[in-house]
Amino acid sequence: MFNNLNFKQYFYLLLAIVGGGFTFYMVMLGTIANEGNFVVMDFITSTWTANYYAKSLTMDFWTGAIAGTFFILVEGLRLKMKRVWLYLILTVFVAYAFSLPMFLFMREHYIKSLKKKHNIE
Repeated sequence: MFNNLNFKQYFYLLLAIVGGGFTFYMVMLGTIANEGNFVVMDFITSTWTANYYAKSLTMDFWTGAIAGTFFILVEGLRLKMKRVWLYLILTVFVAYAFSLPMFLFMREHYIKSLKKKHNIE
């Protein structure tokens, strides 16, 4: 299986694992610091109230996340990929840092299978 993957697929998969892993790790550290409680509003407001640097990173993230989510929808529908909605759910319940690279990984796989099916390249 892995010898058929190209470098881009490996890279996207690595980013998905790292992005999801670090996001999960940081949320766990925050939960431990909050004595085992995960408070959604504290999680959300912490990035808006810390300082202007944090606000800058937050705006950067949201702009990129909105553009990336739009790309997932448009590209997934254009290619007629199955279960495009799953990446939106992964974005909300896992992490955007996981869902976009995972979509890109699966997109590369899908394009490669289309080329093989139609004897292209």
